[in-house]
Amino acid sequence: MTKVQQELQHVTQVSKVEFPDLATTLLVFIATSKWLVAMQIGDGFILAKPVGEKYQLLFQPDKGEYINETTFVTSANASAEMQIRVLAEPLEFICAATDGVEKVAINYADWQPFPPFFQPLEQYLQTTEQPLEEDLKEFLQRKDLNARTTDDKTLLLALWTNNQ
Repeated sequence: MTKVQQELQHVTQVSKVEFPDLATTLLVFIATSKWLVAMQIGDGFILAKPVGEKYQLLFQPDKGEYINETTFVTSANASAEMQIRVLAEPLEFICAATDGVEKVAINYADWQPFPPFFQPLEQYLQTTEQPLEEDLKEFLQRKDLNARTTDDKTLLLALWTNNQ
């Protein structure tokens, strides 16, 4: 976190922006087929599916009292608010996404993943070998999805087909 903040401070020195103008959330994970280490500041989400288990939301997205209120990397309390988690088990699927996808992917009542959102994405990854960029772009621009959210929508998917 300190390194990220130092790099952002460097940006303010070489450009004409103020540190608060660089406010952003941050989702980071390092994963192998046997473990995952993740950290998050702010909203958005990271989801994992251990082998043979259900989808797990690694952190509850950081939501403030008002819309678009969250902890940012540039916040004074960013290090204290940083969430960290380690899963030491084989994984099948990972999804990381910005907050624009939350409304259709997470049940806010109990903060649980909504499997009908993730299952088709996971199945698609299992059945195709082609690059997914255009298909994901088309999916994220669908009218029915955009009717439920006007926020940014970024989606990263990872799949393991062999957990040896």
